[in-house]
Amino acid sequence: MDESEFLSIIALITAQTGIVPRESHKIGIKNFIEKRLKEIDTQGLPYHSYLRLNKEEFDLLINAATVNETYFFREEAQFQLLKDKIFPELRAKLGTSPMRIWSAASSSGEEIYSLYLLAQSLNIKSECIASDINSSVLEKCRAGLYASSTTKKIDGAKFHYLLAPFQKADKSVSFPAAVSNKIERKQLNLSDQAAVFPKDLSLIFIRNVFIYFTMEMRRQILEKIVNESLNSGGYLFVSMSEIASIEKSIIPKELEKCSDGKVFYFRKK
Repeated sequence: MDESEFLSIIALITAQTGIVPRESHKIGIKNFIEKRLKEIDTQGLPYHSYLRLNKEEFDLLINAATVNETYFFREEAQFQLLKDKIFPELRAKLGTSPMRIWSAASSSGEEIYSLYLLAQSLNIKSECIASDINSSVLEKCRAGLYASSTTKKIDGAKFHYLLAPFQKADKSVSFPAAVSNKIERKQLNLSDQAAVFPKDLSLIFIRNVFIYFTMEMRRQILEKIVNESLNSGGYLFVSMSEIASIEKSIIPKELEKCSDGKVFYFRKK
């Protein structure tokens, strides 16, 4: 595979998903492609042409191209704010109606389980949705089985007590069906303007994903979230490390940027 063929594949990934792979990720993508070219018969077609004709193969490539590192209660300060302020506020506002929560780039599910467990601990009825473009990580979310490495000794440690009922002796986590079935899972390409986003949401987490999108794609996704998904008075969280990358010019006028201590977030007016 020559460089022009590889660049055509990278361009196809960006065109179909909005993802602009970093240089460090391109190495893994190239290794995956070279491995697949030894395993499959492309019938004489260049791999980028083969991808266009075979959705299953393209899905495999996307699964290999997306980064899925996460862990329970990541960015603990955000969860502390949810516990102390935002969840109680939403509970008072919603009354007996469930709080609808969406983890929009859920990876293997640690984030949405963290949000679900926190809501449960506060006696808040919730409806939780996990979406990702990567089908294999959604399957892991469905299974609800996690290695001990999905908890960190420092970040998130204040909330590990919520995991204790589901932890084994080796600190791995196993959620029973009664818990995993509470999470609705959906394969979703955030960059697809025709995609149907979840509706009637009080809280959206879309963390550690905007850094892979162009500025224009970030704007389009934020507009779609505001117009189709987030309720008035609802909250939107991105990663604390990427909040600075959300330029003021692309933030919909309906979203106000708020802060509480070192935690920044967005609220729909």
